[in-house]
Amino acid sequence: MRGKVRPEPEIPDHKVLRKIGGGSYGEVWLAQGVTGAMRAVKVVRREDFEDERGFEREFEGILKYEPISRDHPGLVNILHVGRSEVEGEFYYYVMELGDDIDTGQEINPVEYEARNLLTDLRNGAGTPLDPDFVIDVGVRLSEALLHLHKKGLAHRDIKPSNIIFVGGKAKLADIGLVAARGQRTFVGTEGFVPPEGPGSAQADVYGLGKVLYEMATGKDRLQFPELPDELPESANRKRWLALNQVICDICEPRLSKRTVTSAEELADALRRLQRGKRIRRRRKWSVLTVVPIVAGLILVGWVLRDHVPWFQPQWGGGDQVVDDEVQPEKYGFVKITSDLEDVEVYDGNGEFLGFTQLKIMRMKAGRSYAFEFRMEGYRTVREEVLVKAGETTVVRPEMSIYAPPEPGQEWVDNFGIHYQPMDGYHISEGYVRLFQWRRYEKHLGKETGAEVIDHSESGLKRRIILVQREQAEAYCRWQTQQAVDEGYLDVDQYISPKMDQSFSAASMTDKAKKEQFRPFQCMVKNIAFASMAVHSEPEGASVLVNGVYKGVTPMPVIGRIKPGKVELSLVLEGFRRSTQTVELKDWAHEQIRVNLQRNNSVVFDANWENSLGMRLVPVYKNLMVSAWETRVSDYQTYVKETKANKPPAAGFDQSPNHPVVQVSRQDAMGFCEWLTERERKQERITNDDRYRLLTDWEWSYVAGLEDGLHDLPAQRELRQVGLFPWGRSWPPERAGFLVGNLADQTASQAVDIRRDRTLLNYDDGFEKTSPVGSFPSNEFGVYDLAGNAHEWVMDDYNGQGDYGVLRGGGWNSWQKEHLYVTHRNIIEPKKRSNLYGFRVALVKTPPQPEEPETETELYELNENN
Repeated sequence: MRGKVRPEPEIPDHKVLRKIGGGSYGEVWLAQGVTGAMRAVKVVRREDFEDERGFEREFEGILKYEPISRDHPGLVNILHVGRSEVEGEFYYYVMELGDDIDTGQEINPVEYEARNLLTDLRNGAGTPLDPDFVIDVGVRLSEALLHLHKKGLAHRDIKPSNIIFVGGKAKLADIGLVAARGQRTFVGTEGFVPPEGPGSAQADVYGLGKVLYEMATGKDRLQFPELPDELPESANRKRWLALNQVICDICEPRLSKRTVTSAEELADALRRLQRGKRIRRRRKWSVLTVVPIVAGLILVGWVLRDHVPWFQPQWGGGDQVVDDEVQPEKYGFVKITSDLEDVEVYDGNGEFLGFTQLKIMRMKAGRSYAFEFRMEGYRTVREEVLVKAGETTVVRPEMSIYAPPEPGQEWVDNFGIHYQPMDGYHISEGYVRLFQWRRYEKHLGKETGAEVIDHSESGLKRRIILVQREQAEAYCRWQTQQAVDEGYLDVDQYISPKMDQSFSAASMTDKAKKEQFRPFQCMVKNIAFASMAVHSEPEGASVLVNGVYKGVTPMPVIGRIKPGKVELSLVLEGFRRSTQTVELKDWAHEQIRVNLQRNNSVVFDANWENSLGMRLVPVYKNLMVSAWETRVSDYQTYVKETKANKPPAAGFDQSPNHPVVQVSRQDAMGFCEWLTERERKQERITNDDRYRLLTDWEWSYVAGLEDGLHDLPAQRELRQVGLFPWGRSWPPERAGFLVGNLADQTASQAVDIRRDRTLLNYDDGFEKTSPVGSFPSNEFGVYDLAGNAHEWVMDDYNGQGDYGVLRGGGWNSWQKEHLYVTHRNIIEPKKRSNLYGFRVALVKTPPQPEEPETETELYELNENN
């Protein structure tokens, strides 16, 4: 049944992390391969199909698609297809992972949310996307469909959520629906399927047309052909109108009236828009008109066949050569060159093209072509170019040295020093010399106190250096970094010193002899990576190795760990942090099991009380908000422990349970920093957690209003929403309950409050501030969002630092406009008042996965051999 909870699938060579999507025809899981690469895995189960035939048909489709997927940049690459009979029959396919909606290709497995075209449209909130972006996406996807259709396949469910971004480029996804063209099983999504039904190449083009309509207008596809409320500015209007005409040509409901019906026609039309050219309009001809014209042309052509140079019939097979003078807009040129001679050049399919420099090549315009460049002793380079009509694109790869040592072969380092191969390593010919050491000192910016002596090596007089082991190790770490950066070492290799402890020379000083100054040679070795398996009770703990996040338990394999002493930490909400030092030997694999001890630390999805007795409630993932404003007693503890300045007197009586006032935004931020450090030391929160003020957006969200996430407070305030923290009732007495501590009847009796600036028909019983939590909470369990103390938030009002923002009104608030959720009170951040207080939030910054190595680390290895 589709409604039941299913176990995580077992995918060979992959660790399944969590489910990230799903629908009627499968589930999508985030997984990590044995190399550490993050992948998407789609699982399609037999039980989701009514019969065996449908299931097998879909499986046949993905098998056909798998080799095709990697032949075009507009299709999501399928890396592997498999089938399992375990836990119910299913097949699966492993795909490249799309960009994250916020961080792009920087993937955090805990927070990952895929960016697709639907998320882009939602972020646009009904506004049209940039026409150039729409056209670029349209060209890429129409070419991808053309490639698919030429292979006899159709996608069958083109829609925004099935278009993802990889490296910022749009690609067609959810290829589980791909099948042989003409297969009429009804799949697809309403509004993207043409009236004649799905399953054809033409239906795919129609669906893409509706996608382009949503992008270009900000409208829903069911509203076609409605135009947006406002057309683009005059500079882009002509281009937008031309794009809209193409969309109308695709999405015409009547099949007989459509003028764009194939992916090739769509790609051609959009490429012409890219180049700023007019769209070719296809004219409808009747048979009575066409036949006489064609006959006449044939007759004229035959009569003039010997006099017209272009009339040369081509008989037989082979590629047809198109004259550029006839159709110049369809072709461009590529010229490949390089600074180095005889670089091998291959196309995107691995076919050898020749050596640089290659003769100029004519290629179809509007398409991207990949080239690969190889040369012994240099890194392989891959370049992708877009060919433009009528233009010559020059491709010039930057070839960088890549010459790491190979087993059994002599090697030369980045200083020109020769190394001889030994059993499992290379060793330099002779000791480290003065010129090498001088470069190291230049890098340090100081002299090191090394001793220099003359020494004869193989009959040659050389100046060598004598140093202590610690200095030699530091030098080798530096040269390792240099050699990797310059391409002379691989990231899995390192240089270490071999000290000659038996060395003796008459020219050595007494200091050198006494303090163990010795010459050394450099050895190059491969890192003997160790590994660990880490399990915890309970499971789900974050694993950090030397402070670097590796994943969550259970972790059967954590590979590529440097041998030596390793700090292993396990962190799980509600449990004491476990930290231990593990000694790993070369190539070792250690099994680690940890029983975690429960404590009173925070758990982010449940109500929690901190060390000050502040109640925090979960609002959304990784955000806890204090149920009430920071109290006098909370701030007094801060002042006492840090010797911070005591706030000025409020000017009225306050108990420890009242909100603290007379604080600036800087004061409030200082309190948050202190509380963070205090509770980290007490292990109430982890090093990934911290207290801070709410952001302006978060405050609105807690109060019941979702603002534009990336807007400034000044922009958000323009929004007209008649909403108060308690609802829409005004005046507040109509709400039927006490909504908060406002300027009321009781306040009107105070000598320092003007009666005409109070709500005379509302009485909350408090003249100035009230104890926190005295009035009903909202649905999150948060109190006092209306009145009591104006609350500082983190943001600057206009992004320029001049004004801070206070939210929610206070005990002095009586005007309707000042109590709207949209209202911002803007004040200089350094200002204090008996109106101003604050509320804290507790946030978790999810641990980041380890970045792939791009350069060597500074290896701290004990070299005693």
